[in-house]
Amino acid sequence: MKKIKLCALLILSLFFTLDKVSAECDNKSQLEINTASSNITMNYSLETLAIDAEGNLHPEIEPENVEISEMSEYSLIDRVFININNVSDKVFVVFRSNDDNINKEYHYQDLQNGSLTYEVPDLNTIRNYTLTVYSDVAECGNQELRTINVTTPMYNSLADQVGCDNNNAYYCQRYITSPINEDEIFLDSNNANNDNSKIEDDKSNQNFILFTLGIVVIAIIIIAIIIMIIKNKQRKDSEIKNIGGN
Repeated sequence: MKKIKLCALLILSLFFTLDKVSAECDNKSQLEINTASSNITMNYSLETLAIDAEGNLHPEIEPENVEISEMSEYSLIDRVFININNVSDKVFVVFRSNDDNINKEYHYQDLQNGSLTYEVPDLNTIRNYTLTVYSDVAECGNQELRTINVTTPMYNSLADQVGCDNNNAYYCQRYITSPINEDEIFLDSNNANNDNSKIEDDKSNQNFILFTLGIVVIAIIIIAIIIMIIKNKQRKDSEIKNIGGN
């Protein structure tokens, strides 16, 4: 009987302990972690930096001041960064990317003033990153609060093609975040060819009209000259007859 009472007492104690812990995650605590979660941001930034022949970066040099030539001392390199900011001690985050094989957990003390910068290792593919935010308040448990997704761009080699000069089409953008639709390129190329054909046809029509107009004008001039010659001849013949008659 004593054992049964003891077990019942232990169960009741455990129940009240759990209920107390649960009760400690009150509205105020929940509001704090929700606010902390909503303040977190994750985005990407694209930077163009000067690099020397030895591969050393020179962030102090403005890209617009770098001359691009075979004899230039510097060249330009693009870099993409993932920026995570505003992580507080109320929450922790898990940074994931299947593309980069990343699955890391970060708490406030692991970061630099709640911020993390990650350099994307490859700009030749489109890459996806996920940041999941969890509660880091013990009494509230590890609640999953929100998820942020970011897709970083890839370098588009088509942008260097001659057909992309002064072309604002998506497939001519230097960096893209979704695959290029080849049908779009084909249709756009056809439209450009059709436009060029139309221009050539218009020019041909204009040339034909001008040529025809020129022939008509010349014909009118020739006819006018012939008429003048005939009238002059008739006038002279008439004058000769009048003189002979007298």
